[in-house]
Amino acid sequence: MGSWGASDEDLFNTAHQRFEKHEKTGQPFFSLVFTSSNHEPFEFPDNAIELYSKPKNTVENAVKYADFALGQFIKKAKNSDYWEDTIFLIVADHDTRVCGNELVPINKFRIPGLILGGSIQPREIDSIASQIDLLPTVISLAGISAWTPAIGQDLLAKDVPPANRAMMQFGNNYAWMTNEGVAILTPGEDMTGHYDVQKNRFVADDKTNSQLHEEALAHALLPSWLYQNRAYFVPEGLN
Repeated sequence: MGSWGASDEDLFNTAHQRFEKHEKTGQPFFSLVFTSSNHEPFEFPDNAIELYSKPKNTVENAVKYADFALGQFIKKAKNSDYWEDTIFLIVADHDTRVCGNELVPINKFRIPGLILGGSIQPREIDSIASQIDLLPTVISLAGISAWTPAIGQDLLAKDVPPANRAMMQFGNNYAWMTNEGVAILTPGEDMTGHYDVQKNRFVADDKTNSQLHEEALAHALLPSWLYQNRAYFVPEGLN
């Protein structure tokens, strides 16, 4: 146990047991597993891993432990009956220690997204994408064809070119990133610019077009508008 709750090993062991039980029922299921050992104060069981560094409670050790626990879970899953029938999505919300004076620390939102399962064919997606694209992608992998209120893109769609855009939120600031540049919305002031890959920072300028700003504003306001107006349901007849 730790300050955030169960250790990753206990969490994944429980998940594995429940997945095996669900598999025997023959009914579809959805499950969310939230790991917490890699959050401050970085508490995890003693003697679980060979420490990367000392003292024990560091982000490096916590990440190594999280990787170890996840690896053990995947090994068990591959040897289980539910592996062939399950789609596993492994993704983060952001990198470690998202802080600083930048309007949006864009380099801290560059995260991995991994989709696994017995039926998943290996491939790499290198277009600009973000979490909004994961729901339609997983639904597609599950073989489901349906109208949904999701605004993301199926990253595996062969007949649709990659949207190449990502959305990020940092405090009250909102960033919209495309191949054309980056637009950042802040309370009382909107900025456009570009992301300097070499320096890992956002550089404000007036070169980006107004369409980028309008796209950023639309995506920032849409979720709240849909919720307030209860307009996030799929219209009858389109199901």
